[in-house]
Amino acid sequence: MKDDIKESVLNSLDGRNVELYPYLPYLLKDLWEIGTSAERVLNLLKRQKREFNPSKVKVLDLGCGKGAVSITLAKTFGFSVVGIDAVPEFVQFAREKAKDWQVAEKCRFEVNDIREYVNKSDTFDIIILGSIGQVFGNIQQTLKILSKCLTADGFIILDDGYIPDGSSYFHNNYLPEAQFDQQIRRSGFRIADFIQYDVDDIQRGNEYNYSKIKQRAQELISMYPGLRYIFDDYLKTQRHENEVLENHIQCMLMLIEKNKEHEKN
Repeated sequence: MKDDIKESVLNSLDGRNVELYPYLPYLLKDLWEIGTSAERVLNLLKRQKREFNPSKVKVLDLGCGKGAVSITLAKTFGFSVVGIDAVPEFVQFAREKAKDWQVAEKCRFEVNDIREYVNKSDTFDIIILGSIGQVFGNIQQTLKILSKCLTADGFIILDDGYIPDGSSYFHNNYLPEAQFDQQIRRSGFRIADFIQYDVDDIQRGNEYNYSKIKQRAQELISMYPGLRYIFDDYLKTQRHENEVLENHIQCMLMLIEKNKEHEKN
């Protein structure tokens, strides 16, 4: 796999050393949900007033990880889902899990670079971007790229966050609230609905995930003591990212749709 794809995957998982890449499946071995909560996605969709025809709805899950959101949507709603991820071990796990959940006929998981896939994909009714970071660039660039993969009445489910207005905090990966909203509007979209994350929920999730990752990191250190610096550094970046999300970022799960008024102008 090309180094730039590895770097993209690592960035989405808060890693920064390419040497870590082969060990990601082991580090995340105990986690099915890598990023977005499938339950939150279900809750957001269930409260929409749209009439879904399960046999016709097509979902694209970009950076699908081990398929937790894709499989849950297929099982709950009967949607047809395509999940794309660059990590072969994650994709294989998702395929096996889809069989276990008896939705294999509804799910197609593929190893690919999502940046390349969207350039040749069909259109979808729902596109999911679940906490994968700035793989496509900032939010405005991301929405413009994905708009060509979206049906006219389709929408994007985005798990992301911003720096609240009034904060002096700065981070390369997060925009101030006003800029975040502005970029969405400029891209021709609008936030139709959202679930705002509670800090306590974020902390509980972070603590659980970190404990599992730390345990696997310690096992890897025992197996490869010469690579201790790689695993220690990953734990350090995990702790830092958790601190950022818990104290400086407003995290949200958003349902974003094309702004019809924008299209008229």
